[in-house]
Amino acid sequence: MYKKILSNKNLEFKERLKRLLAYSSIKRSARILWDRRFRRLFENHPTYKRPAEKSIEKTHKQYWKPFANRINLATLRVSKNISGISNPKFMPEEIFVSDIEPTLNQTSSVEYLTYKSFYNRWFPGNIFPIDYIHNVDGEWLDNNWNPITIDDVTTIAKKLVYPVVLKPNRDSFGGKGIYFPKDAEELLSMAKKSKNFLVQEKIIQHPFFEQFNKQCLNTLRVYVYRSVSDNLLHIVNIVLRMGLGGSLDNETAGGIITMIRKNGVLNGFAVDKYGKKYFVHPDTGVDFNQKIPDFEALNSVSLKVAHKIFYARLIGLDLCYDREGNWRMIEVNNFSGTIRFAQYHGALFFGEFSDEVYNYCKSNHWALR
Repeated sequence: MYKKILSNKNLEFKERLKRLLAYSSIKRSARILWDRRFRRLFENHPTYKRPAEKSIEKTHKQYWKPFANRINLATLRVSKNISGISNPKFMPEEIFVSDIEPTLNQTSSVEYLTYKSFYNRWFPGNIFPIDYIHNVDGEWLDNNWNPITIDDVTTIAKKLVYPVVLKPNRDSFGGKGIYFPKDAEELLSMAKKSKNFLVQEKIIQHPFFEQFNKQCLNTLRVYVYRSVSDNLLHIVNIVLRMGLGGSLDNETAGGIITMIRKNGVLNGFAVDKYGKKYFVHPDTGVDFNQKIPDFEALNSVSLKVAHKIFYARLIGLDLCYDREGNWRMIEVNNFSGTIRFAQYHGALFFGEFSDEVYNYCKSNHWALR
């Protein structure tokens, strides 16, 4: 890819150098990040280092060579040893970070849609949690985005049904900065010390999802791909995220994840951040072989929201199923996608569109445009 960037006659030489430096930087950062992650993973599970078949590893290197001269075989080996499936098209984690996701989602302004205070304005219809209070750069707003005073905030806080959720407008990865005030006094104390956050209802989950872990909201991550060939939307993979031992449901907070098959049935086992396998939930003993309720509606709601998101070809949506049997959207993710859980379950992240994405990113790489 470095040679292609330097020889790209469509860009001025100065711009080529600029792209080369940017690409080199993101490649280096991705390599450092994943070297650290794989080192920790292999410390916990030495058997995950075992090679795949020689022919598979050779094909894997050849397939991904357009994006890197040296292909790290760790992704292939870990995915094979966890899932029992060898697929040379498993996507190296570093290449997803530096080449694939930045090419599919090139327009940085689409990140505006990840600001949680604007969800109910962009996507009306009670799909997202009900908002009560917003703080945007220190300005107080009510649930209709009208300016209010701190006295108004106090009045609203005293009328709410608790607990509620207080979370950052953005950058709440891994549950960072999310709190659950139990009364008005606690909420006001937290709110007066912060800015750029919102206060919203705490959704009560459906008994089906509560059976896995009742201490937190268990959510689904749905990845939607907007095809580069015809702009049609396709759900490429779905995972269920569950809390463990009192943690939040996402893996960075200590949760575990299982993939959901195309027919809506869980894939038989779950994994944690470093690939440890669980065939039943350690806290509740519930297995991972059940079918998700109202699965068709899940797909429908996901596509409905994704249809309103433009300039991004890979969209990650977080949803939950409330106690009334409605699919509710929690947040939108347009960057920092997670491909490992599909691959740890033996599936290609982009499914049947894997070759399409590969060919597009090879020819339309972000550093070449």
